[in-house]
Amino acid sequence: MSRSLTGAVYCFVLAPTMAHAWSPSNVLLHVVTPLASLADYFLFDVKQDPAPENRLALYALIPPLYYVVFAGIGYVCNWKFGATNYPYFFLNWGSPAGAFGFCNELPFIGTFYWVAILGVLVYLFARLLLFVSRKIVSRNRES
Repeated sequence: MSRSLTGAVYCFVLAPTMAHAWSPSNVLLHVVTPLASLADYFLFDVKQDPAPENRLALYALIPPLYYVVFAGIGYVCNWKFGATNYPYFFLNWGSPAGAFGFCNELPFIGTFYWVAILGVLVYLFARLLLFVSRKIVSRNRES
């Protein structure tokens, strides 16, 4: 799930703002690897889990929330993520939009809103993966 999040955020949020987004190294790391991890999951790891889908999908939020906390601590402690004290523009608490504001330039909306939107998307994508994997399991049992 985390690899899939990396690919989606890169393709739909970061790449449109980057000059050299589609270099071979970026494509391999941020596009090919997430697609390969999804293929690996569906080809080799799909199994029936008796836990409810809601709870399993909520588990998918743990790594991204951990990263947001890590990046927030880094921001406050002025750790350097390259040339800035935040790893991505949407985790820049000191941007013109701040935590809860809006502005006319990147990141356009506050960091809290970015985190909330990405959290909802992660949850929904996790639900989709669980739905598809349970369909695969039930189809395999029928045959």
